[in-house]
Amino acid sequence: MINNLPANSVERLSLYRRALLNLPTEEREYIHSHQLAHLLKINPAHVRRDLMLIGFSGDIHKGYDISKLVESIGQAIDCLYDQKVAFVGIGDLGRVVADYFNNTQTRLKVAATFRLGDEPATQFHDVKCYNVGRMKEIMRKEKIELCVLAVPSEMAQEVSISLVSAGIRGILNFTSAHLKVPDTVYVEQYDMINKLEKLAYFTNKDNCGRQD
Repeated sequence: MINNLPANSVERLSLYRRALLNLPTEEREYIHSHQLAHLLKINPAHVRRDLMLIGFSGDIHKGYDISKLVESIGQAIDCLYDQKVAFVGIGDLGRVVADYFNNTQTRLKVAATFRLGDEPATQFHDVKCYNVGRMKEIMRKEKIELCVLAVPSEMAQEVSISLVSAGIRGILNFTSAHLKVPDTVYVEQYDMINKLEKLAYFTNKDNCGRQD
């Protein structure tokens, strides 16, 4: 892992890897920066800069070796050991994410899910589901470090306190609540309402009329 990479670069490097792994098999040999940028609808300069930051260069004629690039991205942003992830209060969306992480070459593995109901049920294949009352016990036992939080906003702070006491070091917060956690815990806010409103704006800005 490379320390001190800019946050935006880490996000884009993750996107590059996923885009490259999703390419058809016959296209998985070499790629140029402008081709990768086109796939993700970003500036090719960002691609070149990000790859320079991780010390990866390509052939001026062929472009970047895709298999080596995927490997280099992993070395740059992945932990040296498998990090376990838990989902708290998330359903089908979490299943999609879990399937990706547990079936691709990343260091992130979904180890457990938790839900608010009294009768836990299996949510994901080969991933056990527990009542939230057992979070501390299970997370400590499984040495889970990361959590995706998607509970009702009024419960988010209370649940986050339990997560911190269970040893969680990073939280992806899908709720609208602003979590108060120690500085040692990294929180990434994912505001789905904001994303949907942004999506609505850009899909309709030319069709809904102008308000003067």
